Amino acid sequence: MKKYSVISIVLIGVCGFWIYVNTNTSTTLNFFGNEVTLLNALWAMLFLFLFFIFSIVYFGIVRFKNFSFEKNIKRDRENIILNIKNALLDKPKKAIVKNMQDINEFVSMVFGFEIKPQKSDTFPFLDDLIRVQNGEVLDLGKYKFDKNNKWYIQNLKNSLNNGDLNKAKEALLVDALKDKALEVLGKNSNAEDVLKNNYPIYKETILNNLDSHKVAELIEKSDLSNEEYIQIAKIMHKNEENPERLLGYFEKKIYPYLYLLVEYEMIDKAMELAKENHIKFFEYYLTLREKGLKITIDEYMDAKDF
Repeated sequence: MKKYSVISIVLIGVCGFWIYVNTNTSTTLNFFGNEVTLLNALWAMLFLFLFFIFSIVYFGIVRFKNFSFEKNIKRDRENIILNIKNALLDKPKKAIVKNMQDINEFVSMVFGFEIKPQKSDTFPFLDDLIRVQNGEVLDLGKYKFDKNNKWYIQNLKNSLNNGDLNKAKEALLVDALKDKALEVLGKNSNAEDVLKNNYPIYKETILNNLDSHKVAELIEKSDLSNEEYIQIAKIMHKNEENPERLLGYFEKKIYPYLYLLVEYEMIDKAMELAKENHIKFFEYYLTLREKGLKITIDEYMDAKDF
């Protein structure tokens, strides 16, 4: 302001001198009925001086406003830091923030060491994060996340929960999701893809491919529990009209094989295999049947833990 004042006064003097040198005339002006006569150079200097005074007042007002704003911003900054501290410490007290409401809005989402996204006009991207957090699958390409980003991984995980085979193949490249991706691919892919890519075989894999000509190969290469094999055999027994073919599927899986033998009333063969393989569960059942106990194999399994 000091430099401005000096330059302005010098400029007023220069303008007055230049006018005086070039036109040594006077002008009379009427102010509220009073006539005032001055040299044109003095009139010019007077008006320029008035403009200078008004500019000083204007700059003073602006400077005062800036000072007040900076003071409020400083206070807001201190209060926001205090609010962050209270949020981390799980304290309910919140300091008042006047000018930096958009930043303070984000602070209100901090709980301890956690940030819980909320719908926000200041941070519209948080709405996408909320939806991903709630299990929705979104197109997050606009954010250009890398494969280690937690939101990219969560969004991909949501796709896996929906059984998306295409996303499951993408998820194979993410270490944190690889096991889940293999499970989705194993359970939901067709038999040819499962066998070709050596995906893990689950009970669902076989049940989803009962009409495939590769179902026998799936059963042979699978490693399920005896209970799961028997559950599969039950379902296939209801729909398979060719006993020999169905028995052939389970010939190397002794528990479901024995179950099917009993269902097809091949009791002698079932007893022989049960004794040879020391499978007391079926041996006891077949012995009870020989003694006249009228109970189906399904009823017996429901009552026993094999």
